[in-house]
Amino acid sequence: MSQNKSYSLAKSKVPELLARLIKKGDELWGPMAGENGDNFFGQLSSEKELAGDYVNGYLGAKRFVFPQIEEMFRYKKNKSGLELSPPEAMPRAVIWGIRSCDMSAVNYFDSFFGQGTKSGPDWKSGDPLPDPLYEARRNRAVFITIGCNVAGPKCFCVCTDSGPFLAQGYDIQLTDLGDRYFAEVGSPKGEEFIKEFKEYFTTTQDGDQHARRNLENEAEKTFQQPISFFSKAMRRMDQGHLKPEFWQKVADYCIGCGGCIYVCPMCSCFDVDDKMESDTEGLRYRSWDTCDFAGFTREVSGHNPRATRADRRKRWFYHKVSMDYLEKNPVIGCVGCGRCVIACPGGVDMPTVIRWMRKTDTESTKS
Repeated sequence: MSQNKSYSLAKSKVPELLARLIKKGDELWGPMAGENGDNFFGQLSSEKELAGDYVNGYLGAKRFVFPQIEEMFRYKKNKSGLELSPPEAMPRAVIWGIRSCDMSAVNYFDSFFGQGTKSGPDWKSGDPLPDPLYEARRNRAVFITIGCNVAGPKCFCVCTDSGPFLAQGYDIQLTDLGDRYFAEVGSPKGEEFIKEFKEYFTTTQDGDQHARRNLENEAEKTFQQPISFFSKAMRRMDQGHLKPEFWQKVADYCIGCGGCIYVCPMCSCFDVDDKMESDTEGLRYRSWDTCDFAGFTREVSGHNPRATRADRRKRWFYHKVSMDYLEKNPVIGCVGCGRCVIACPGGVDMPTVIRWMRKTDTESTKS
């Protein structure tokens, strides 16, 4: 654990702090309670909407940095040609209570959207072309994470090195110490936030640092037996042990709903469309898409290089688990949030398929 500046934040002061943020005009995002007892990340209009006890929201904070539907620009035809208008500037956003796994995914997006498409012959050369929409959202946000004292029943972030606490990659990291939070500063942006609201952040108490360390150690013991041994699965994939029959077995259990993709905080595929609002005006927007749908790679001729579900499932897992992408990013394409376990009706979630990969040489894939 890095030795960052640390403060104490009384839990009783949190509602007042959040109310001030909203009154000030900041966007406040955090976990919200759903109608059926689940949680999701969304924009709060009141501090009272913040969910209390929660492990992880079904829909995560990806929706802030990479909205499901996002306007790219508006266009208008006039006598002089085509006039383009970028999206309006937005206020500061405070992302409160984001879990370590989701923060790790945002940090991956920093690489994916921050580098963009290289101008050189491959991803190792050329100049980066950052995505301006992503950069605008990322730069205006303060990310305040909360470490997980207890693992959720489907969580496996210990297998992906993305939780339950973070050593870096956050603005402020909170640890629940009962009646207060132990607040660690992880960036200049986090330090500025604490200075702005210094009346809420006080000197830590004796033993808080030790308690924080003990909680992290105890949290790792609350996970179920690790079920996603990625290193062995990665070797099996890169060394060609996974034959076409394996991917057909995966495809047989997949119904192609895309649920795992849409809840995954690491998936970044999108489509771009134009919408005409009149004869002279319209907008261009992008929306989430998935490489698991046949239309994603279908060409205008009708040819599809990944025509079968088995081909598409192979591609998706290759993107998540292969050494090629680990060398590029350099993280695997999974943060162990466990959402795919909940979302997949066919039972071909990440932990299950990783287990199949490890056992495919000696055992049947479905036990």
